[in-house]
Amino acid sequence: MKTPAMNKPLCLGVTGGIGSGKSYVCRMLEQRGIPVFYTDDEAKLEMRSNTAIHQELCAIIGPEVLDACGRPVKDVLSQYIRQSTAHAQRVNDIVHPRVRERAMRWLNSMHHSSITAIECALLFESGFNSLCQKTLTVSAPLQVRINRICHRDNITPAKAREWIGLQMPQEEKIRLSDYMICNDGTQNIDRQVDHIVKILLHDSQNC
Repeated sequence: MKTPAMNKPLCLGVTGGIGSGKSYVCRMLEQRGIPVFYTDDEAKLEMRSNTAIHQELCAIIGPEVLDACGRPVKDVLSQYIRQSTAHAQRVNDIVHPRVRERAMRWLNSMHHSSITAIECALLFESGFNSLCQKTLTVSAPLQVRINRICHRDNITPAKAREWIGLQMPQEEKIRLSDYMICNDGTQNIDRQVDHIVKILLHDSQNC
């Protein structure tokens, strides 16, 4: 999707609770020529490579969060994050500013695109929505999400419910968003994505 070099691309923030299928929708956007910045992937990259983050994690969690090579231990970090929303926020406060810097550099390099997208599970909680002109929540019924999480991560339904409970309620994400896609396994996702892309293309031409 080409645009004159002087135009700033319209950015769509894509969010959704765990198990909603937001990454699946983002891959569909990519198939339609829309570049996507995946904050979760970028956060993992920062966690692996940024020694300043390693030191800060060690300060709030303890030395057990790092392995013998000085890299974060996934199980220890995950256990800490899922103990409480306060713990999750402490980690987010360390990681999110670095990911935001990456996102801003990426957006500034996207002059060739009329539309871009940022996938972010914590779009509103982290303030990443301020980088976006439009926002989209991918939704799915609770039981569908639980089934997906259990199948993907090989955990119990109770644990899946616990993980879901640590995030902003889906209804609140929908309320804050400009658009919503229902990914319940029965609705036509292609048609919903095409409809939103059509709207975004129109809006991008009027930016």
